Amino acid sequence: MSTPTAIPTTARAPALKTWIATNPHLRAFHTLVRREFWEHRSLWVAPLSVMGLLLIGALWTHGAMQIDPTDSGEWLDPQIKSILFALAQWGLTIPHYLVMILVLNFYLLDCLYAERKDRSILFWKSLPVGDGLTVAAKMFVGLVVVPFGTYVIALVTDLLFTAIWDLRAVLSHAPELVLWDTVAFLKTQALMFLGLVISILWYAPFVGILVVASAGLRRNPLMWVTVVPLLIIIFERVTFGTHHLSSLLAYRGDGIWGDLHLEPAVIGSLTGVGRAAIASIPSIYDRVHVGPAFTNIDLWLGVLFTAACGFAAARLRRYRDDT
Repeated sequence: MSTPTAIPTTARAPALKTWIATNPHLRAFHTLVRREFWEHRSLWVAPLSVMGLLLIGALWTHGAMQIDPTDSGEWLDPQIKSILFALAQWGLTIPHYLVMILVLNFYLLDCLYAERKDRSILFWKSLPVGDGLTVAAKMFVGLVVVPFGTYVIALVTDLLFTAIWDLRAVLSHAPELVLWDTVAFLKTQALMFLGLVISILWYAPFVGILVVASAGLRRNPLMWVTVVPLLIIIFERVTFGTHHLSSLLAYRGDGIWGDLHLEPAVIGSLTGVGRAAIASIPSIYDRVHVGPAFTNIDLWLGVLFTAACGFAAARLRRYRDDT
């Protein structure tokens, strides 16, 4: 009888880990990405802290638990409950993304500047890792890992928050206050995911500019990317009477959202509750047009500009170490 052949460890490992382990460039890139989270702990501490605070809120707040089921009127209507549930899911993500924007701005300004300031760049340059790969890892963290990681954490927060809330409703002998709605949950998460993808692509040029500033500026990068543009806008307005830069920044701020036809989608989703009108996120999902956003030429020109900024940051890092 033949003895069974031992299965190599790599064969039992997940395909992705095996692929990374057998490719030296991917292995180096993976290590560089992990390095960012070792050196910049706020990237993962901040979203987990927000998650913890929101879940504490689910345990301590009262809100709907104060509704009297015998005198609640239309608030306990299944359609209204579905709308409120979707709005609650959306509202829970807002703190996550606000903190993410704040953390990413400081991270991107600091990621290449700090290593020159503390001279650790001399150590990293002694390793067989190119400047292009280093910059690519930092931009990958800012454009992909942190945004999608925040989405996952927000998703888990939504599930746990709703589970706690609904459990409290059941334990309070008020099962009619249970909010869970699978269809509303899926549509809300799909709409937020599409919005996240479009946001990453549309706002990518800001990431590129921050990385170039971090690589090239010798001091005070925060001042250069905030005060200097403001002074240029004022100078342009006073000297030439024009506002090209402010118009460009305003367009890059919210110009893409008009392509989604959000305003008519929101108006069409409004539902009256008493004297108020609330928007139904599942209805917005059914009415919104995503295709035009991805065919907007300015979106893809911005992506190309971001790639050019990454190349420029790599070249700056190669020749600038502040020594």
